[in-house]
Amino acid sequence: MKSTAQIFCLFLWALSCGGCVNLSPAYREPGVPGGRMPPAYKEENGWKSAAPADAGERGPWWRVFVDSGLDDLMDRLGQANQNMVIAAANLRRARAQVSIARSALFPGLSAPGSFTRGGSETTASSGRYSFGVSAQWEIGFWNALPGLEGAKAQAEASAADFATMRLALQAELAQTFFELRMTDGQIRLYEDTLKAYRRAVELTGSQYRGGMVTQVDFDQAQTQLASAEAQLAALKRRRAELEHGLAILVGEMPSTFSLQRAPLAAQVPSAPRELPAALLERRPDVASAERRVAAANQEIGLARAAWFPSISLGGDFIRQALDWRGPTLYSWSVGPSAALSLFEGGRRLAESDAAWAGYEAEVAQYRQTVLEAVKDVEDSLSALRWLETEAEAQARAVTASKSALRLAMSQYEGGLTTYLQVVNSQTAALANERAAIEVQGARLTAAINLIKALGGGFERGEIARLVERPPQIGASR
Repeated sequence: MKSTAQIFCLFLWALSCGGCVNLSPAYREPGVPGGRMPPAYKEENGWKSAAPADAGERGPWWRVFVDSGLDDLMDRLGQANQNMVIAAANLRRARAQVSIARSALFPGLSAPGSFTRGGSETTASSGRYSFGVSAQWEIGFWNALPGLEGAKAQAEASAADFATMRLALQAELAQTFFELRMTDGQIRLYEDTLKAYRRAVELTGSQYRGGMVTQVDFDQAQTQLASAEAQLAALKRRRAELEHGLAILVGEMPSTFSLQRAPLAAQVPSAPRELPAALLERRPDVASAERRVAAANQEIGLARAAWFPSISLGGDFIRQALDWRGPTLYSWSVGPSAALSLFEGGRRLAESDAAWAGYEAEVAQYRQTVLEAVKDVEDSLSALRWLETEAEAQARAVTASKSALRLAMSQYEGGLTTYLQVVNSQTAALANERAAIEVQGARLTAAINLIKALGGGFERGEIARLVERPPQIGASR
């Protein structure tokens, strides 16, 4: 009995000390098109490149716009947006897959037991029972580590996907919010314009009744007023749609969500003077693409492992007796088993080819993601650069059109010009002021796009933190 227990304990110790082999190719991060990242961007116009200050405190990226209304909505976005709930749940599921893959490294233990009792007309009833311990371990010499490393890479990719979703939703909320505030500014502009147009209708109507102007002048004034009223109605419809969109983003019913009208007060942040291409490493979509390349690399190892035999170790220790007080029979067994597939019609070769093809596809996807990331930054930099020039020119146009309108009204009231000149001046002044508001909104949108293109406030090390502590947004447990 003593030697039996010793053998069984030795067997369990051997199970716990098994080793594994990773058959995956040595992983290297895939290169980018052209062999390396550019030292700086074309649109930087001579800006120098420098290493990013990763140690610096970045904080929530949207605070650079200095808008308390946006800050409040961002807090509500992180708590209730349903797309973020979905992404967070997918991340927790990927984290659980890592634990499932890790469990393959350990043996499985079970405790089988049974009790039966029976008899017949000629024999007395009797019972039989047995119980014991059984251990089984399919040793993953070839596939346990590739499976575990692949699950880890997939979990890290899911963490980056969550960060990508979060950054995209934050950017969408900021853009929608600023468009709503831009619309508020245009609504106020039209309301003020309508007051002037109504005064013009009253003036021309009085002059028409006095025989000082023709009906054409009066009709033109009424046309101008009606057209502005129609445009104001369209702006209010657009504002309602934007408000409904914000409600969905923060996880609220559109019927119960509302924002008071306010001017577009956000500040357009200045682009940093040091903007190296290395900042693209902060982008969560780039990190996700790279982690999926690593996971595909481990799939090659799993395909290679299929060529090797499946080895298992098993052991049982069972106690049997006819009744609780009767003689007891002990039995044990321990030993390995192996199985090797000899013919499967080319399945293993096909799986290996599929794994390599999957790896090459992920590498290409990574490189495409990097190309698109560089394009996003170039687009945003050029937009900021030329929108600043456009804003300066548009401001001059607003000043000139207002001066022209004042002069036209003065000349009309003095009888020196027709009302058509006033209408043209009013149209030009309104169009230029509305364009100035739109340029301001476009500059804010370009700034948001640049921040998004550079990864926002996302840090590369946050992937590991998200994997270890998946967010519990919307979790019911």
